[in-house]
Amino acid sequence: MGKKLKISHFTDPLCFWCYAMEPEMRKIRVLLEDQLDYRIVMGVLSSDVREIIGYDDQADLRYEAYRAMLTNYFREATRIVRMPLSLDGMLTHGPEDLVSLPLSLAYCAMKMTDERYAEAYLRRMRECVFAEGRSISGEDAQVELAEEFPVDTARFRANLNNPEIAGVLQQGVDKCQIYSISAFPTLIMQWGDRRTMVQGYRTYDELKQAIRQATDGDISLSDAEFSMAAVESFVDRFGKVAACEIQTMFSLNDAQLANVMMDLVGTGRYKTQSCGSSYFVTPSKP
Repeated sequence: MGKKLKISHFTDPLCFWCYAMEPEMRKIRVLLEDQLDYRIVMGVLSSDVREIIGYDDQADLRYEAYRAMLTNYFREATRIVRMPLSLDGMLTHGPEDLVSLPLSLAYCAMKMTDERYAEAYLRRMRECVFAEGRSISGEDAQVELAEEFPVDTARFRANLNNPEIAGVLQQGVDKCQIYSISAFPTLIMQWGDRRTMVQGYRTYDELKQAIRQATDGDISLSDAEFSMAAVESFVDRFGKVAACEIQTMFSLNDAQLANVMMDLVGTGRYKTQSCGSSYFVTPSKP
């Protein structure tokens, strides 16, 4: 077996920029395939919104000011981010929905239940929060989301209430502390004995350059070869992809993307799901 690039992806379910960088990460993973050893390290972006807004009788006012600040921040960010977003829905919930700890624990519960679906569950949580504006901070909502996967949901619910779940999450938190990681996303790339850290949202070209430097040029990514069969394979692999993920994967301009999507949907095997100014693509159900 050849030498592999190890990437530890430090993340959090409520990290906006982690969601924003999913097109780039999916492209890297598809292109590298067997050359890559990829793993998610779960952290906690926020454990108690009261740490931000306080506990006194002015807390509600501070929360409204905080939410207004987030609204302005996210609206500015949409100039860069092309993933489907539903900001109006995302920012209409209460303070508890700005706390990522319950979602980080839910990821760990899914990992304990069936590790094969943990990453897909993490993606669905992000879609719920950022694209659908759904509140999934509560146990029932998390179990309902788990029902979308072929797992034992009774076991999943039990794991949500299992005291051992905190220890699973703590393993990731400890790694964040070991590497002094305080912001997400953060990638730690390891090539042999060499370790490189990349922090914050990065474009594909920036990540491509980082990988080339981290591997001393041994890995130099090229663009994916385009064909409609390759597009279909990409959608089938992940089950649900954003239009911009197809665009990023195959380096398409807007006109090319529009033509590809027309041809893809025209097969009758795929359908689109609108979200804000963008959309997702999924295989059509029989």
